Formats: sequence, C-alpha cells, structure tokens
Amino acid sequence: MSTKKLHFLIASISYPITMLHFFFGDYTSEKLLSGITFISIATAIYVGFVYLFFKSDIGKKIVLLGLFLIGVTSIFLAFKPA
Repeated sequence: MSTKKLHFLIASISYPITMLHFFFGDYTSEKLLSGITFISIATAIYVGFVYLFFKSDIGKKIVLLGLFLIGVTSIFLAFKPA
C-alpha cells in the first residue's frame, strides 16, 4: 500500500468514527456543532495537504508553508491570555 493511500485510509476511517463519537456522546448542541465543525475543517485540511504533497514539488512547498503557519499560530494561541 502506498503512503498516499494509507493517509486517505486514515482519514476515511477516523472521520466517521469521530462523527459517531460526537453523535452518541453526551454533548450540548453548542459543543456538538463546534466539534463537528472543527473535525470537518481539520479533515478537509489534512486531505488537502495529502493531495497537494503528492501532486508536485510546489505542492510539497505549499504543505510545508501551511504546516509552518499552523504551528506558529498554535504557539501564539497557546500564550494568548484567556
């Protein structure tokens, strides 16, 4: 199995399992909507990055830049006062 197929398999298995977790968990409607929105956006970004990475060399550079920006944003948000 190629690496690309493995990444798509991971996404296609984890997304429905996470959806089932939210639907059958004891969550308020606000947290349910927030969780579903987050996992949907995160999965779309993940699949997009996998597609771009294996598409071309420029795609690899785009993915590297995107991951760098996500990392820097996470660091700044971690130190942001609540």
